[in-house]
Amino acid sequence: MLFFLLTFLSFSFFFYQDLISNSNLIKAKFLNSSMSTKKIWVNNRVENVDESAECPILDLPELTLELILSKLPPKGLCAMAGVCTELRAKCRSDYLWERHLREKWGQVVGPAAKREWKSYLASKKTVELSSFGGSLGRQRKWISCVWPFSWIRSRIGTTDKAKGIVPDDSVMSWYLSLESGKFWFPAQVYNREHGHVGFMLSCYDAEVSYDGHSGTFNARYPPHGRRTIVQEEGVSWERVRAPPVGTPSHDLHSSDCLKDLQPGDHIEIQWRRNTDFPYGNFQHCTIMQF
Repeated sequence: MLFFLLTFLSFSFFFYQDLISNSNLIKAKFLNSSMSTKKIWVNNRVENVDESAECPILDLPELTLELILSKLPPKGLCAMAGVCTELRAKCRSDYLWERHLREKWGQVVGPAAKREWKSYLASKKTVELSSFGGSLGRQRKWISCVWPFSWIRSRIGTTDKAKGIVPDDSVMSWYLSLESGKFWFPAQVYNREHGHVGFMLSCYDAEVSYDGHSGTFNARYPPHGRRTIVQEEGVSWERVRAPPVGTPSHDLHSSDCLKDLQPGDHIEIQWRRNTDFPYGNFQHCTIMQF
């Protein structure tokens, strides 16, 4: 009898001990499971809030993004182009920069300046390719036999594109060159040499460049008579215009609208002192009668 009693007590002791340990294990697993579930739910909730709070500009509709970029000034477009590759391509598009070029430089930049810009780009490419060929030295002929010359040029362009260099033939590059003052372009200047009495009411051909610090232009006039090239600084915007015709300054312009002139029309008259002088166009001439 005593033996059965002791056996029963020992069995009960181990049974309750296992029961307690198992219950603790189940409780621990339940708590860990609930905590992990809560943690996951909280994390998901935070992530959902962050995702809903963020609004990447590239996720906007295409028309909305173009409208935003079109409202940015040139400095804003340059800054936005450094955000990512996708925005870089959009912010450098000719469509956006043509408006800025027209609004700021349309008064002083004409077809002659465009031709000068293309000539400048052609000469620049020639210099770059010649310097690239010179660096090859004696290996240039060997490389030209192995790889076509067109491939070498494409690799140069690819390297520049990878570095984020603005393409030379883009409107953005032209705008920045005008803004920097490194590019001299043909234009005409009213009342040259600070309104010298000998040049009043005249408009002479010149090469001008922009001075961003003063907001004015520097002008170089072609030589006339015994005088060499004359340079003038501080030329205001009001005194600069794009040449209305492409006739050189020492040539007489042949007008094709003389038959259509009527009293009251405003015309410009070419004049010069002698053949050593360039023509100056007098302004504010009005036809009274024939």
